[in-house]
Amino acid sequence: MGKIKFMAEEFFRSFKRNLFKNLLLMAMFSTSLVMTILMGSYYLDLGERNPDMPRFEENGTWYRIGVIEDTTDMDESTNTVQGCRNVMEYYERLHDSDEHPIFSVDTVNDCSMREDDVKELFGERGHDSFVSETNPGAMSAYFGSVDDGDLCNVLWMKCAMIDDNAFEVFGLRTEEGEGFTRSNLTIQHASDPIPVLLGNEYKGIVSIGDTMEIGIAESTYPCRVAGILEKGSMIPWQGDGSQDMVLLDSRIIFPYTIRVLEETGNVRDIARYADRDQQALEFNTSMVWVKDDRDFRDVVSLFRDLGNEYNFPPLELYAASMGLRLLHKESAEQVQIMLILTVTLICFTFYGLFATIYDKIQSNKKIYGIYLMNGCSLGMILFPYLLEIAVVLSPAVILCRRIFSEENIEYVKDDVIFRVTGCFIGLAFLIGTVFVICLLRGVDTEQLMREKE
Repeated sequence: MGKIKFMAEEFFRSFKRNLFKNLLLMAMFSTSLVMTILMGSYYLDLGERNPDMPRFEENGTWYRIGVIEDTTDMDESTNTVQGCRNVMEYYERLHDSDEHPIFSVDTVNDCSMREDDVKELFGERGHDSFVSETNPGAMSAYFGSVDDGDLCNVLWMKCAMIDDNAFEVFGLRTEEGEGFTRSNLTIQHASDPIPVLLGNEYKGIVSIGDTMEIGIAESTYPCRVAGILEKGSMIPWQGDGSQDMVLLDSRIIFPYTIRVLEETGNVRDIARYADRDQQALEFNTSMVWVKDDRDFRDVVSLFRDLGNEYNFPPLELYAASMGLRLLHKESAEQVQIMLILTVTLICFTFYGLFATIYDKIQSNKKIYGIYLMNGCSLGMILFPYLLEIAVVLSPAVILCRRIFSEENIEYVKDDVIFRVTGCFIGLAFLIGTVFVICLLRGVDTEQLMREKE
């Protein structure tokens, strides 16, 4: 009991005498550990993947992307012709990237048609199986925007929205006509009909080249039937490989990535096409091609650079590591500066720990010599120092546990964070322990005895 009391008194005496230095070391170690985890996650890619998101292929993987931040800048862009062009060009460059192309799929939202147009299209045939199951009946609504749309009875039709990349990725084939291609998704004038595909159950009801008007959100689009899909054609729900397949036989397949060559001065004409590109990104319907784990930083850099170029919020790669997600707006140069500052802070923090321990032992060397001469073991002197080091390091562990929790950071892997934290704290504790032992072993009791005499 006496030994425990002795070690406790030594600990409190030492900690109290160096209270300011210890508090400073706590803050420095906490900051160093947070930055170490962040930089490690950014550069080493700590394996933080959401297993429900990707769609695996032979030579790479498609990962979910999307704009999850405030999209005010992108929304306001569609108020001008040039802004609409910027949105369309932004999406096109993402879509056509040689190294990291994207595809977009939306199997959730339905499209609308005038009830009279549907009845004329189907004639005596029933159309119940083609109408949305969530909105099966006709309703009075504006077909188009409130300002210039028609107030009429509208039917919501089963729909899927994809681009030409998705058409290729999922291996869709047409029984009649053609599928989505870059050529037929490029129109000369904003008023030209755009190609749509129809599920196989539309066969015999419509013919290739037939036209129809389709409403999506507050816009209407003149469309022509470009092709009818093979029977049983399916795509994954929202393009996600981990989800159920969606049968397309009774659906209208509407395209993303419409390109308009005409330089129109009418904002409304061009805005409806920019809206499609914008919605493809906002509603998390897009996926990007990533070759391997080392490729994630390149994708994040691409999104950041394009976002800065067009002044839009950068897309977020959902499967990127925590560091890549948190620093997805920062340039490579800024992250490198953060890395240099982190290394510098770590070195200075360890130097501060060593300097503090050295000063304590040097100033108490005679006292420790007396302890040793009176039968006190080296371990009894060493233990208060080790306890003090542990107390100094403990706030860093608690802080990182709070910051890097699933409540604060989505998809963080606790086990990875704990391993990094454990390695950092364990290394600091080990180095501190070895340093203390080396210094205490250097206490010359014979010299102290001669000085006393």
